[in-house]
Amino acid sequence: MRIAPLTGLRGIAAIAVMIYHIPHNPAFAAWDLTLFSRAYLCVDLFFILSGFVISLGYYERVVKRLGPASYGDFLVNRIARVWPLHLVVALVFAARFLLNVSGEQTVALTPANIVANLMMVQSWGWGTQALAGNSWSVSTELVAYLAYPLVALLAFSRLAWLQAAGSVGLLLLVAWLGQGSRGPLDVNDGATILPVLRCLAGFSLGVIAYRLVQDARIERWLGGEHGFIAACLAIAAALIVPGGDVLVVVAFVPLVMACYYNGHVARAVMANPVSFHLGLISYSIYLWHPLVRDVFARGMSVAHRKGFAGDDWAFVLATYLVTWLVCWASYKLIEVPGHRAVKRIERRFTEAPPTLHEAAERA
Repeated sequence: MRIAPLTGLRGIAAIAVMIYHIPHNPAFAAWDLTLFSRAYLCVDLFFILSGFVISLGYYERVVKRLGPASYGDFLVNRIARVWPLHLVVALVFAARFLLNVSGEQTVALTPANIVANLMMVQSWGWGTQALAGNSWSVSTELVAYLAYPLVALLAFSRLAWLQAAGSVGLLLLVAWLGQGSRGPLDVNDGATILPVLRCLAGFSLGVIAYRLVQDARIERWLGGEHGFIAACLAIAAALIVPGGDVLVVVAFVPLVMACYYNGHVARAVMANPVSFHLGLISYSIYLWHPLVRDVFARGMSVAHRKGFAGDDWAFVLATYLVTWLVCWASYKLIEVPGHRAVKRIERRFTEAPPTLHEAAERA
């Protein structure tokens, strides 16, 4: 079941992360936009969306019918969704480092790093590094997938309030420990367990949000046009607070719920053809854009050395356009076929062999 505004919201978040990351390459430093200076928090929005959307699709099938078969099918579906693209991007980034495509070597190609990235466990706190920098969050989400039944059981129990308080407490702890690079919650160092805690906190809030949207009182408050607008205003107010990263993440929760209610304004902003399309390719945008950025940044540096200057805007525009083309192709040629391939492999190993009677009928 796909709720269009939720898909569009993911697309808007991915674009915000990309705009935030573009100036991180020194060549594009002049294109830093203050409006997106805290867009690293969109990763927390991804975690919340993940918990919410997974519950929307799997709570009835997995948690209410919990068993080895349903849990195993759930894990295979999630791995089929994220691992094929993660694998391809990791291999491409490894080749990038070997060939020095973008002019920098930021991650050592040690056996530990290679194995951890292939298994998608590179950011679980044992010191390995993500070959593709943004893939740290994909790695932490694998922990959330493994823990999903427990997280959901708590969220739908009388202890949900304690789980919500604990999730906010985890976010406060991560922010308070001062490991964020550009803000309190901008924590992604795989040498610590903090990225995993950050993910689990947001993911849990998303699962709790799924429980809350089924309450008629919540729908009266957040349904319709006023709910979406109020949620956006709450996020804007939280962004004004210095160091208020945790407030922003908490404010994301009613935004996700308002998008679920699918009001006219939410559809106009988040479910229009552009937002929806970006949502479909958001995973590819999130993983590929740093590589495209760095390649074009190096190209611009070479152009400057050759005496061509004053057209930096063209390199920035090309970065965005090529990112879109690469990610559209990535979605069509890697994400969708990769998901189908993993599911075919699953069916090959899980389908029961035909009985003698069935075999006779087929003959």
